Amino acid sequence: MTKFNTKAIFAGLAAAVMLTVSGIFGSASVNAEDNFPYYLLISPAKHTLGELEPGKTYDGTFLVRNVGTEDFDFKVYAAPYHEEDEHGKQVFETSNKYTYLSEWITFDRVKGSLKPQTEMTISYRVKVPSNAVGGAQNAAIMVETDTPLKSKGTVSASARAALILFSQVNGEINECGKIVDKNIPTLLLNPPITASGRVENCGNIDLNVKYVMDVYPLFGSEPIYSNENDPKILATLPETRRYTNVKWEGTPAFGIFNVRLSITYAGKVEKLEKLVIICPLWLIVLIIVFIGAVVFWLVSRSRSRKEARK
Repeated sequence: MTKFNTKAIFAGLAAAVMLTVSGIFGSASVNAEDNFPYYLLISPAKHTLGELEPGKTYDGTFLVRNVGTEDFDFKVYAAPYHEEDEHGKQVFETSNKYTYLSEWITFDRVKGSLKPQTEMTISYRVKVPSNAVGGAQNAAIMVETDTPLKSKGTVSASARAALILFSQVNGEINECGKIVDKNIPTLLLNPPITASGRVENCGNIDLNVKYVMDVYPLFGSEPIYSNENDPKILATLPETRRYTNVKWEGTPAFGIFNVRLSITYAGKVEKLEKLVIICPLWLIVLIIVFIGAVVFWLVSRSRSRKEARK
């Protein structure tokens, strides 16, 4: 156990922790005034083990950190990891044929204690069975406070953090994906411009999907927005669907643009291009009123001419 500077940048903190009430994605209701001085972090939050060979052993480490103001005991264990819906909802309680990895993990310690502003390194080992089937294997290493943590109110809370492990066992591999739908709205009442896609993974390994959106002026060949240098890349787990969208946060309040969406997956690229009109509701109403006034004026003028001829 080592002491560290609280102002130092903690490597790999990124999205390191999930602090929850009564377990992950907590199920208990807590009043806003309740104060929980227990903060548990784990780093890294995600790790890709890469390709695993059946019968081989792999070692790794991670950090557990107490950034709160109270001591706590914690326990360490492995859990299955998969996603429940197309929005990537994480599930740690149920397993399937792509979560056996959680059964192959052991730790150098399964319990520990941390004082405020201290951290501890935990080692783990993955022993792949010799008869492991080829394909994706994903799991989560969980670190959880060992006893309920007291709050100022009447509700007790516990903290739990997860390190997600992604891997692929060498063997019979099937990389398969397909675009279920892709969409760019043609008329928008309000910004931003968005482009979306829904991808299905029909294979047995994780499918990385890249989304790039380019926005061009109505008359012009140079994009005024593009995320090509920082594309949105999401992993779609085997036998699941994943939906995502790309937004241009700097979209003006009105205008006409050419929008192109490129979705890259499994060595394929699918594109969609549309003309997008952004027109606020008040402007649409104003245009309708103007058109109505012009029509009324034309009709009235036509009647006046007819009466004048008579």
